[in-house]
Amino acid sequence: MNTIYKLKEVSNTLIKLFDAGYNTEKKILMMKMDDLTNVKNLKSDEALIIIELQKAIKNKNLIAFFSETKTRIDKQRKGDEIC
Repeated sequence: MNTIYKLKEVSNTLIKLFDAGYNTEKKILMMKMDDLTNVKNLKSDEALIIIELQKAIKNKNLIAFFSETKTRIDKQRKGDEIC
């Protein structure tokens, strides 16, 4: 994940996915670009979060996905450089 996502943004995106019926790893992995239109009020940055989430699920890196989100936020708060 190269972009900084706030945990709240990730949480809101997950809620939108779940509400749209994408409530399992398999369903999220099977999503295509056209399926993003089924998610109500989805913003472009949330679509990017979904793509990163799909990569994390596929690579079995969900914990890293969420911990990296938190790590990046912590670094940003401290003023550390984020690559």
